Amino acid sequence: MGFGNEVANALSVMRNEKQLYRDYLPEEAIHAGQMLVQCTEGLWSDVLKKIVKMVRDELPLEYPHVAVWWYSVLIRISKDEELFLEFVRYVRKRQETFSVNTRYFLFYQLSSLLFRFKELDGESKEELWKFYREIVDNFAQYIEASLLEEIPVQERCKDVVVVITEQFIVLEHGPTKTALDRCKALITELGKKVLLINDAEVLSLVGRIPFYGAIRGNYMPEKRGEISQEWKGVVVPYYQCENNMPNFEEVTNLVQKIRAIAPERIISIGKGGILANLAGRMIPMLTIGLCPSDLEYTTGKYQTLGRHLNKSDKRVLKEMGYTENHVIESIFTSSLKPQEEHIMRADIGIPENTFLMIVIGARLNFEVTSEFRNMLENLLEPDMHVGFLGEFDQYENYVSSFSKLKAQSSYLGFCSDILSRLEVCDLYVNPIRKGGGTSCVEAMFMGIPVVSVNYGDVAINAGEEFCVEDYTEMSEMILKYYSDKEFYHIKSLHARERANVLLDTDREFVRIIHEMDRREAESILHRSV
Repeated sequence: MGFGNEVANALSVMRNEKQLYRDYLPEEAIHAGQMLVQCTEGLWSDVLKKIVKMVRDELPLEYPHVAVWWYSVLIRISKDEELFLEFVRYVRKRQETFSVNTRYFLFYQLSSLLFRFKELDGESKEELWKFYREIVDNFAQYIEASLLEEIPVQERCKDVVVVITEQFIVLEHGPTKTALDRCKALITELGKKVLLINDAEVLSLVGRIPFYGAIRGNYMPEKRGEISQEWKGVVVPYYQCENNMPNFEEVTNLVQKIRAIAPERIISIGKGGILANLAGRMIPMLTIGLCPSDLEYTTGKYQTLGRHLNKSDKRVLKEMGYTENHVIESIFTSSLKPQEEHIMRADIGIPENTFLMIVIGARLNFEVTSEFRNMLENLLEPDMHVGFLGEFDQYENYVSSFSKLKAQSSYLGFCSDILSRLEVCDLYVNPIRKGGGTSCVEAMFMGIPVVSVNYGDVAINAGEEFCVEDYTEMSEMILKYYSDKEFYHIKSLHARERANVLLDTDREFVRIIHEMDRREAESILHRSV
């Protein structure tokens, strides 16, 4: 069936919904939406715009559950910034229609789309932040008000810190290592007692409604019974929530526990979830943003950012009721999982005498766009090879129409020992995306230069020296690394130097904590005057 028939079928289904089902989404509507996305892949932008307009004009806006489904379908077809902003505003205005858990589900799916697709980046960041704050306020209504009252400074335990993360899985996972590194620094460098809580809220499906391409966070049930985590010789007390968060009873119990502990501060890894943002009402909270290139959604008092504030940041902060004092500019440091083995290229099916470029990521299906593939296809010399490492089940499909890329690339699958694969590579190439910050640090640690467009976490971590303006400039830079051995050698040394800075969590995190203390002291002094 051609795309014209699929469009006609979708429009017919939507009209029937209005007449027969109202705010109920039948299976035929879900199927029609899925087929519409599939049949429109690769169509010219002008054609896509016409299709999106036809479907947009039929949106049953009076039926929110149905409208959410079709909005999510249209966003995946068009990746249009204005339509996405319209979608976010539509959901925000239906506060009474959806349960608070459903609103939380929708917030996470929307923010995930914004993270994955650069085309959507724009004013919607501010709208989503407001939406998140409203959701936290809604959850707070279910908690006894006295439990959330600010705990006076003199009643807090100066040697205790509670660290809250929304996800804790394996050591290959960047946010998991981020949490452990900060816990270790608090214990070994600052002499604190630490409790690490995994509230398991990331991409929660509690309250789920139909949403095209909805994703969920990974969860390791076997860690539910563990009472501690060991990291680099340090034992960190640990508690993990069940995989049904945010659960009102569990959130209330943990808020009570945190209040009884009365820690000096709360550290949230990423947003920290509902639990962290409620605890942050009792005790000053520092949010460690997991996307150092962008402001994090939080209601906490402070957050880190891996770059200078720009005009847009300052406008958003003002709109959200924050001053620049809310942001602590910092270096987003990482930690490496030790290398376990040494391999030869032949062990992973890579030709020996080639210039090997590596592309690493957990979302390569979204990040390895046709534009990126075209760039690689057009620059490949006969003795060049591209390795894709991570989650990329669409690899065969994606390279099938690119003759050189198909012949001169390999999908290396997922590997827990990243350093062993990087050891045989020559260049780390980064597609346009927000994530990937940890893998570029691993590459630089191995002396492998990085090439990244000046956008996202890799650009922030690697620094301006390893950034270019666009894919055209990226192609030129890759060829320079390929042909100029002296240039390559110098950049390799610089990469190792940069990695040393990015791996010094103890020094940088202690500096951040001291800066938070300084700002807190000023805040207390200001209130007492």
